[in-house]
Amino acid sequence: MAECLKFLWADARKEDVTASLRRMETVRLSFSGETGRSFRDVQMLTSWTAITGEAVAVGYQFPDPIRQLMRSMPKYGYVELAAIGQGSMRSKYSQMLYKRLAHEVSRRPWQEGSANTFTLEFTPAELAEVVGFNAPAKGLFSKLQERVISKLPSDFINVRKFELNIAYDGLAAPARGQGKTTSLIQFHVKVHPDSHHTVRSDTRPLQAQGHRIGKPDVALYRINSMFWLSAVKTFKSLGLTHFSAHWAWQVALDEALEESPLTPEYSKRRYRGKELLGAIDANGPEAAAWCFFTEESELGSDICNSTHVAKKLSLAERNRLKRLTDGKAKAKSKKNGQRVAATKPTAGVKAAIETEKAREELHPTFENCTHIDLEIDPAATLCDLDNVIYSHIDSIVWNGTRRIILRAYYSVPGERDVRQHYRFTITPEDQDEFHFELRKIGTWIDTPTYRITDDKAA
Repeated sequence: MAECLKFLWADARKEDVTASLRRMETVRLSFSGETGRSFRDVQMLTSWTAITGEAVAVGYQFPDPIRQLMRSMPKYGYVELAAIGQGSMRSKYSQMLYKRLAHEVSRRPWQEGSANTFTLEFTPAELAEVVGFNAPAKGLFSKLQERVISKLPSDFINVRKFELNIAYDGLAAPARGQGKTTSLIQFHVKVHPDSHHTVRSDTRPLQAQGHRIGKPDVALYRINSMFWLSAVKTFKSLGLTHFSAHWAWQVALDEALEESPLTPEYSKRRYRGKELLGAIDANGPEAAAWCFFTEESELGSDICNSTHVAKKLSLAERNRLKRLTDGKAKAKSKKNGQRVAATKPTAGVKAAIETEKAREELHPTFENCTHIDLEIDPAATLCDLDNVIYSHIDSIVWNGTRRIILRAYYSVPGERDVRQHYRFTITPEDQDEFHFELRKIGTWIDTPTYRITDDKAA
């Protein structure tokens, strides 16, 4: 019960959970089964509560026809609780349309590099049937527009998986006057990638090697370490590492905070500048950053891996440090019950900023690194390690002259906690050639890590 209450409104009580379950028990469903059988009047679920001392547990189960249907799952789509819960979607007609669109979106998963858009068309009568709206045939469209369609923009504002734009016979607004009628209502749907929460990432292997995954920031702009690895896995066309993903975000965030456009795309894209800050305020920094990388992937890289990152990263990092030091100063003055005037950074703070700046200027990139480390999937067998991964890297004829040490780390099959690595000397012409060759064994290789070290024999 305690876990249930965490997901409900602030003043929810046990009685609210019980009442909700009772309402669901009154729902009856009709559907077709997996072998051509159809089921009618199936109770949605049965529920109960179990009490042991002060602990109250909530239990429920589905009847057999629903359990059989869920095992086969021929057609289904996930719904977002944030989109339909806590009164976010007030109209019952909006909820019915949302479920239909969520199902359609599930059949068209987001694909990197694609437009990820589709259009559904309905006549007024067809749309009324889809959402369960009853009105006389005469004047149907005007009632449908008033009671159903006009509610959609506000009701769909919390939907993150896709966005919806409405057209009437190809027009942004329904035709009026001169005997014109609307024959088709068009829903233009733009599909977004799944939430970063759905991408499994593990920072432990990199942290065990001494890597810092991301950096701290004030609460408003703080992003979990897992996020950077998830971005690398999802937006592969951008050629990101967990380092470069974080750098690109820091520069884009600083561009927005400083209102200092780096490219002409600043005023054209939805997740740059003030629009980016608005997305952070609305849904948090991780959701906004995910949208930023999605846009970079779909419209073309404008910030990621650009010269702007190399030029502006040091300034962005100094501003990040300043946010942190200012935040600590404010917290300290508030704790002491004092109001203090703004002061210039102390010598210690200046030294910390300069040290961080120098460190960032030496941050390894492909252009200045001496070593590149790779992590090989622990699932690789000896055959995979020798005949696929080692053989491929060892046989590459590179087109450049700059020598880089490549280390490919792997877990020894059959030996717990034993790690070794292959060592190669490579001479790729540029980063594109390096990533092109890696993609040939991409299923076995995780994110490359660039390093600067004087240990040439490592």
